[in-house]
Amino acid sequence: MGIFDNMRKPKGKLGEIQLKSMNKEHTPISLWVLKHLDIKETDVILDIGCGGGININRMAEKAKKVYGVDYSEKSVKISKEVNDELIKQGKVEIKQGNVQSLDFEDESFDIVTAFETVYFWPDIEKCFGEVKRVLKPGGIFLIGMESNGSEHITMKLSEKLIDMTAYNDKELKTFLQNNDYSKITVYLKDSKNRKEKIITEEGIRLIDDDWDNFSFSDRFLEWMCVIAKK
Repeated sequence: MGIFDNMRKPKGKLGEIQLKSMNKEHTPISLWVLKHLDIKETDVILDIGCGGGININRMAEKAKKVYGVDYSEKSVKISKEVNDELIKQGKVEIKQGNVQSLDFEDESFDIVTAFETVYFWPDIEKCFGEVKRVLKPGGIFLIGMESNGSEHITMKLSEKLIDMTAYNDKELKTFLQNNDYSKITVYLKDSKNRKEKIITEEGIRLIDDDWDNFSFSDRFLEWMCVIAKK
């Protein structure tokens, strides 16, 4: 397995290094995405494609319980290490699994999150339906991505080197609508101009964005957060 294939499904020592690196490198966008999520102390959350497990750790600070699932055995191992104390407390549970067939009962979760992972989901529209199945009525599906589509050179190169697809907001919205999600809201971060675009059924509005936790290269990407309700 080459380095680029390993980014899709981390394995071995290289995968361990990549996962620990992603926990750090993805922190700015993950924190920005999480600021759009209102987590209540009664919420039970599922994080799909949990990677290195750091977002599980963050959400467990507020939620009743957070579950994590990843189809990489190495991701599950590292996520468990990162959340060891929370697992002992019964606030976190992590296991290996596949988004195409989630090993959970219908209507199990108040919130389902997917950080930097839907790029790799096969038959993504069907996967969105599987997410909806495990969501409670009125539950929230949150998607976080560091790029709105593949127009940027970084994402174009990534699509060539890795088996992945960088979807844009219109495509994601269509997949969600085809699965009958409602109240779809898209947040787009324009770091260069320090603005945030909010797209809802009512229209588009721009607000000032003072979020300054991003790297130089992030200034050229349009971060995206999509929130939909079952």
